[in-house]
Amino acid sequence: MDVLPLIIFLSIVLIFLLWKVYIHLKTTPKGDMEEEHKKFLREHVSFYNALNNHKKKEFEFRVRQFILAYEFVGNETEVEVQDQLLIAASAIIPIFSFKDWKYNSLKEIHVFPDNFNRSFHINQEDSNIRGLIGYGYLQGKLLISRTALYQGFEKHDDKRNTCLHEFIHLIDMEDGKVDGIPERLLAHKYAIPWMYIMKKEVVRIHNNYSDIHPYATTNAAEFLAVVSEYFFERPKDFKREHPRLFNVLNEIFKPDAAVYNQKGIEKENP
Repeated sequence: MDVLPLIIFLSIVLIFLLWKVYIHLKTTPKGDMEEEHKKFLREHVSFYNALNNHKKKEFEFRVRQFILAYEFVGNETEVEVQDQLLIAASAIIPIFSFKDWKYNSLKEIHVFPDNFNRSFHINQEDSNIRGLIGYGYLQGKLLISRTALYQGFEKHDDKRNTCLHEFIHLIDMEDGKVDGIPERLLAHKYAIPWMYIMKKEVVRIHNNYSDIHPYATTNAAEFLAVVSEYFFERPKDFKREHPRLFNVLNEIFKPDAAVYNQKGIEKENP
């Protein structure tokens, strides 16, 4: 009996398992988060502040785990630990209720010192891009302006957070399509009502009857990202102004009580 094919097969399986163990060890944080980093999160991330102590520990762990899992690249700047903390917080906030979530389509995060243009230059007349999810040769890359990153966390109640917006696109992308229907999170029974509510709200925005940013009318993917910013930034106002949208997003993200506690509203079942 020729055992060579079996030996080759078992060797491949062993290499694969050893690689999985290596990746797990590489991306598993050791010890506790540094006190200086906790202080930074307290000063900038209202979602983190609204968590109880046990949940804070979990958030800290997942932020550090995210930083270890992805490559950070500075474009015309050095990536600072504060950049990494805010980017990781933006990634964890929308999927905090999903402990095993991985951003499978993400490989690198590129940080620019300021807004950039389509040629990735800053300080130009057309340097107005705040954040971008890469396609084509940029596949697997998230590009973010440091200016936009910090603005998203400095103004806790302005309904805008560019970095969180880009991570919503990545969540949407996980089912293979960027179409405003995050199938990995949204149960099928909610998909048609979601599309109906979305179309109705787009009409209201066009007619100036809505406080949702007009950029939401660009397409379904941008609608999801824009209203998700509003949902996480100002949940109390969002629930009051858009109860049906609130209920669907509540079903999509199944947020921890922190999203409610930070603005002092009660969590209800949709």
